[in-house]
Amino acid sequence: MKIALFGATGPTGKYIIEEGLRRGYELSAYTRDTAKLSDYASKIAIVTGDLKDREAIRRNIAGSDAVISALGPNGAKTQEALPVMNGLRNVISAMDELGVRRLVQVSTSSHRDPQDSFDLKAKAMGMLIKLIARGAYDDIKAIGALISGSGLDWTLVRLPFLKDGPANGGPAVGFYGKAKLGMKLSRGNLAKFLFDQVSSREFVRAAPGIADRS
Repeated sequence: MKIALFGATGPTGKYIIEEGLRRGYELSAYTRDTAKLSDYASKIAIVTGDLKDREAIRRNIAGSDAVISALGPNGAKTQEALPVMNGLRNVISAMDELGVRRLVQVSTSSHRDPQDSFDLKAKAMGMLIKLIARGAYDDIKAIGALISGSGLDWTLVRLPFLKDGPANGGPAVGFYGKAKLGMKLSRGNLAKFLFDQVSSREFVRAAPGIADRS
């Protein structure tokens, strides 16, 4: 099975790549800077380009069975509104053209799922992002609307605060206001959950929240 990766050069990227390799998947990773993936050059395919390069995005996805994206606002200064959403629009377009149906994308509590109930901690986290990083908040909301409105078999994986660390038995999973979800998640647990979703149908066209177990 081949998986196309986006956002694999960020802090979570090495966990995602190593989890995929452990599972024996063929991986193709998209990056603007090939040097950032030099440790994996002999183990994965690397496609270089930015999120406006539709042809390079298409090359990264071609032949894949699914796409895993850890793309998200990173605080970088840009004059463009909704840069990640606009990039993901190109990813979705390429998936449609190539007939790739499965998309697993990271998100946050700023995106609401219809199965959510009121959750004070999730609400507060979303408001904090909105207060200190309005551009990122708007981008996250737009990403959720774009993907949930697509015709793909998508899953939006909503995260709390991430920390370095291995998978340790799997995260708590559920919908805000209904499941007991904490405020921290190890990057190893995230990587494991993302790959679990490739073949699972449990959360297709849904946005579960995940967190480390207490």
